[in-house]
Amino acid sequence: MLLLINGCISASSSESLPESNHPYSNNFEYTWPDISESGANQIRLHFENLELAASDKLILCDKYDNVLVTYDRWDSRKNFWTEWYTGDSLKVKLITDDSYTAYGFKIDQVENRLDVCPSDDALAESYHPYANNFEHKWPDISKPSSTQIRLHFENLELAASDKLILYDKYDNKLVTYDRWDSGKDFWTEWYTGDIIKVKLVTDNSYTAYGFKIDNVEGRSDMWISDNALAESYHPYANNFEYIWPGINKLGGTQIRLHFENLELAASDKLILYDKYDNKLVTYDRWDSSKDFWTEWYTGDIIKVKLVTDNSGTDYGFKIDKGEIKNENNITTVFTESTKTLDPINKKIGDKSGEDTENLQNLTDSDYIHNQFVQIAVTLNILEEEDKDSWMYKNIQWIFSGIGVFFLGGISGLVKKLRDKKSKDETLENK
Repeated sequence: MLLLINGCISASSSESLPESNHPYSNNFEYTWPDISESGANQIRLHFENLELAASDKLILCDKYDNVLVTYDRWDSRKNFWTEWYTGDSLKVKLITDDSYTAYGFKIDQVENRLDVCPSDDALAESYHPYANNFEHKWPDISKPSSTQIRLHFENLELAASDKLILYDKYDNKLVTYDRWDSGKDFWTEWYTGDIIKVKLVTDNSYTAYGFKIDNVEGRSDMWISDNALAESYHPYANNFEYIWPGINKLGGTQIRLHFENLELAASDKLILYDKYDNKLVTYDRWDSSKDFWTEWYTGDIIKVKLVTDNSGTDYGFKIDKGEIKNENNITTVFTESTKTLDPINKKIGDKSGEDTENLQNLTDSDYIHNQFVQIAVTLNILEEEDKDSWMYKNIQWIFSGIGVFFLGGISGLVKKLRDKKSKDETLENK
């Protein structure tokens, strides 16, 4: 009679299973009839007892006579299961010399698995433990319409020389995990595309828990789209190549960008180009830094391109503002916000239905300062080159309500003094 236990079929009788004499004989060699479970995908045996003398061997082989495992005196013990082996048959062979003998062995149970993996998991999961001499690729794990994808492992434990390999939809190898990558509750890197394939390959030495993938995530865009400048995902994806829309400030003669942060992994590159696709600069892992400006570049457009390989990822980058110079050498700051402030029609501090965060974006101090500078230059009350003057540094205060009131009072007093002086001169002339 056969019993189904936890997805495995176990024999309830040991009458037909191999067993040696107790003790066995010297100079003995014998192969028992095959232990076969028709339709099984994997099989293992249970020993009630195994005791061998020095130099004696008990060998398990598959149906093709390939050696699976060899037991000697150091493996003697009671009540244990063999590893799981791929196939539906096992052969048992005892070889002894002429020195000593021992109890021998008794096999009292056999179990088999009908499938290559648990069939009730929607993602990918191995048996626990998995089998020796096993190779299987699970059905594709897909996130339709995604540009990038990653997997979450509830657990991953591999024995020596066994491998778990991830591939993209074109069977390009993404990453290979081995025993040193064993861990619990972790995400893979992000990979470009909407499909990942999972393959387990094991040898004949040992097995372990295996793996269970319990979650999958996808990204629908190539980059963070609410930044009007350029910003990667954090972290970015492996095997990724993308050119952001050009950072375009028409009318500028020179342009430069400010990085809030730049962190790249080994071999990954961030490249800046001009409007004609001439390479301006290439950043790599050694250029990783925070809060820095690029050099000034001629023109009014900069293009940003990120190119990554398959080895690892990092934070990426975020460009949060930039500067342009016009033909009069006036510098203007622009920010990542898609909204701008008209300094004539928009009053400073006028919230008019906007929340504090939006107001902060609209009243960027650098932008407003430069707008007031341009107004002052137009009105001939400030020289373009006089950046060290008190007026240049306090231009916003001058154009504020207090400044206008204060300067208005001074201007009125000056006007009165000029009028009085003019009258006095008129009377004197008469």
